[in-house]
Amino acid sequence: HTQNQEDSPQSEHNPYDQIRHCIVQNDGQHKNLVRLIGLKSLFAKQLPKMPKDYIVRLVFDRRHKSLAVLSDDATYKGGDEEIIGGICYRPYAEMRFAEIAFCAVNGMHQVKGYGTKLMNLLKRHAVTEGIDFFITYADNYAIGYFKKQGFTKVITMPKSRYHGLIKDYDGANMMECYIHPSIDY
Repeated sequence: HTQNQEDSPQSEHNPYDQIRHCIVQNDGQHKNLVRLIGLKSLFAKQLPKMPKDYIVRLVFDRRHKSLAVLSDDATYKGGDEEIIGGICYRPYAEMRFAEIAFCAVNGMHQVKGYGTKLMNLLKRHAVTEGIDFFITYADNYAIGYFKKQGFTKVITMPKSRYHGLIKDYDGANMMECYIHPSIDY
């Protein structure tokens, strides 16, 4: 099932409730496929060193989900430009963690806080999925961003939870973020 916060604010207090966003996965629905294509285009443009076929494979993989932040501008509705930013991740529900595969913000919207908004929205959503940790592999350009979002190179999650599920990437640093269930991100 697809969770959609486009039109349903959860509380009056958190400013994040006013941000149009949705969780998208490849469930065959036209609207979701259009958004997945938009996310694929965003990741391909903003992560030029990442092989395009690899991006396509993960974004459209039915085990992966993506959180998309959407523009309020009605002229962009249904097009690639509707997506301001996105994070593609794979939850491992039984091990209570998720691996972040891709994270990007549209170039026109960078340095406006959307990277932080994206990650905080994903942390809020992760709590509802019972996820305790995010794991990611960050290249040297991304380490600063992930540190700012609370990630560390010190891995505290027991290796038995992720060993054999995620592979090592050359030239990238494994980082984790603990998601505290009682913090309102």
